[in-house]
Amino acid sequence: MERRNVGSEQVIKWKKTGGGSLRFNGRIIKPGQIFKAKASEISPNFRDVVIPLETIPGDVTVPTIPDPAIKAVEVEYKLKSRGSGGWFDVIDKNGKALNEKALKKDIAEKLIKDLAG
Repeated sequence: MERRNVGSEQVIKWKKTGGGSLRFNGRIIKPGQIFKAKASEISPNFRDVVIPLETIPGDVTVPTIPDPAIKAVEVEYKLKSRGSGGWFDVIDKNGKALNEKALKKDIAEKLIKDLAG
């Protein structure tokens, strides 16, 4: 069995974010508290609530790639009659009704105008 030399790992500063306290190496770390520890001592499960204040030695950071521009999707709405009586539904391009209750024609047209604009 090989032994690793863990004693040479560098101690860095960490900050506890989020609510609640964290029990760590016999200590209680409160929210907002800054403490020192080795990177190997902090479990990856707690990395969302414990953030490093210094760079972690040996960590390779992935370069951030900008998000591609999101293209706007043209949305179209139509009136669909529910039969006789002058009641309508507002339908999207997939055929799904956007209103739960039937609407009169003038109210349905106002809804389409509000959704489109």
